[in-house]
Amino acid sequence: MFGSHGPGEHLETTGKFFDRKVLRRTLHFVNPYKGLVALAFVFLMITAAIQIVMPIINRRAIDFYILPSYVELTRPDLAKEYDLEKYIVQLEDGKTLIKRPALSREISAELERMNAFGDIRFYITKKTIPGKEPLFVKTLDGRYAIEQTKINILTKPHILDLRKEDLREVYKLALLLVTILVISFIFSFLQGYTLQYVTQKVMYDMRIAISRHLLNLPLSYFDRNPTGRLVTRATNDVAAIAEMLSSVIVYLIKDFVVIIGVVVIMFRMNLKLTLLVLSISPALLFVTILFRVKLRDAFRRVRAKLAQLNAFLQESISGIRVVQIFNLEKIVKGKFQTQNKELFDANIQQLYVFATFRPIIDFLRAVTVGLIIWIGGGEVIRNMLTFGSLIAFLSYIDMLFQPIIEFSEKYNIMQSAMAAGDRIFELLDEPTEPKGRGLRKEISGKVEFRNVWFSYNTDTWVLKDISFVVNPGETLAIVGPTGAGKTSLISTIFGFYPYQKGQILIDDIPLEEYDLEHLRSQMGLVLQDVFIFSGELKKNIRLYREDISDKEIEEAARNVYVQHFAQKLQNGYETLLGERGASLSVGERQLLSFARALAFNPRILVLDEATANVDSYTEKLIQQAIRKVLKGRTSIVIAHRLSTIKDADKIIVVYDGKIVEEGTHDSLIKRKGMYYHLYILQFARSETGGL
Repeated sequence: MFGSHGPGEHLETTGKFFDRKVLRRTLHFVNPYKGLVALAFVFLMITAAIQIVMPIINRRAIDFYILPSYVELTRPDLAKEYDLEKYIVQLEDGKTLIKRPALSREISAELERMNAFGDIRFYITKKTIPGKEPLFVKTLDGRYAIEQTKINILTKPHILDLRKEDLREVYKLALLLVTILVISFIFSFLQGYTLQYVTQKVMYDMRIAISRHLLNLPLSYFDRNPTGRLVTRATNDVAAIAEMLSSVIVYLIKDFVVIIGVVVIMFRMNLKLTLLVLSISPALLFVTILFRVKLRDAFRRVRAKLAQLNAFLQESISGIRVVQIFNLEKIVKGKFQTQNKELFDANIQQLYVFATFRPIIDFLRAVTVGLIIWIGGGEVIRNMLTFGSLIAFLSYIDMLFQPIIEFSEKYNIMQSAMAAGDRIFELLDEPTEPKGRGLRKEISGKVEFRNVWFSYNTDTWVLKDISFVVNPGETLAIVGPTGAGKTSLISTIFGFYPYQKGQILIDDIPLEEYDLEHLRSQMGLVLQDVFIFSGELKKNIRLYREDISDKEIEEAARNVYVQHFAQKLQNGYETLLGERGASLSVGERQLLSFARALAFNPRILVLDEATANVDSYTEKLIQQAIRKVLKGRTSIVIAHRLSTIKDADKIIVVYDGKIVEEGTHDSLIKRKGMYYHLYILQFARSETGGL
């Protein structure tokens, strides 16, 4: 009874990070909003550019204004050859100073190889400190130079006074950083809002498409697919697609742009350190591929166990009455604990993969940072690299590793989205129900079967050569044992399932010629198993049809005695009914279904076992109502209680998909065939209390 499958589903995934087909069809829903997506992408590129440029601003602040930026040029003869005049300051003592951070990486490296730089760093100021003039050397342009080691012996106020210009430039750069951060915040907000707006619109359109498609699928599809699975298509699966759009696709492009931009800048700053950073790439690639394989397997196992647990839980709750009646609580609890433990173990395995991946990436990042500090620090000490460049390198390492760290989360999202998209588009590819050839006319109610054969599959015929005629206003009763084909017969009248041979005619016109929706609007069906929607009682009669007035609802309710129990409810016809009408008795739900059918005023009314689960008193009420409301209306009645169809104009007896008897109640009784024996059997059971 409680298996591992059922209403749930096996949420398997193909393990693909990108499924081109799914992605292409998803982008079809994005296409109407491509302008907004492009705008979001522009905003994203602006924030990416700001992210890349911020370490450059920090580097400039450190190298040009915070730390001394001038060194002695020991080979002044090279100034003209390398066009260095604009970076040079001449001292009165004959020394030549050069602003090294302003040089390009190539020229700086070339001069370093020629030993053209001295080891002492200098500050350039516009004034001296009274009493400390011997510490300064005047420049030819009227400024003053002081060695870094000598400025450290000055008092703090003197240092601040000397470096007033540097402080002013640092404040300007700090203000520039704040301004950039504010701009980044604005564009991040605009990008996030725009992208989320597009995502919500895509979700809206996708759910509309799924809903429209579901409503137009044939009943045979719903026979094969549980309701819970179909609901998941329009809820969880669409949400998974939306998460991919808002959290992965565009950000992957941003990450790619940031990585390319960072690597280019790092190459320009220092080739040696950049190659050192990139030397870690093979290890990162290996770890990432291994993680992807391990996570894919863990993800599949978690989804499978989750689907299994959901299916078991749904079955257990739906069948709670059976569980309690047969005292199965302990058994069900044990099975649930077993499946819950399997899901727990699968989650722990997935967590282990995540918990292993992140520390490994952090370790590789720490190793990279350590190598940069070791090698880069030596470069700074040897004047081969500025301190600001070293700090910028460390910032760029974080930018390179951050997308890799986030890859685990994005990979999980993409796995879910690809699997969800595959299921959504599989649903949307299902062929819809044929809607006929478009004939829209008001029918009088004549129904004719001409040698109709019908089968749910090609192996077994359910209806075999069925022929009969019901004229407008007549009542046809169909009787027969369970499985004879009675319900299948009325399903073909409504076009729920296509028949394979013969013809069904409504008003002498083949069923296929009609617009099926228009035809069904003139037909009513009352089933044995009545579905009650959550909401008001009158809503369950009107069924979202605003053209049916409250007066018509109350009139239909009176005709089938719904007002008998409606008046006893707290708010009458506006009383909120529970899920599936749990607050109503079986008989009350059956009466309500009659009111629903009558409110729609159908020309053809079909009753499928409509009184099978109704007590004798309620049955009498329904029979009285039927006599009034079926006058002038074609009706087809399927009933197990033969006493309810004595007044039918015609009765057909169906057995094994064939019509074996046909006639009125009296004529069939006189014939003493199958109908007679069914009637006598029920009469005998009624006499002994069996009915």
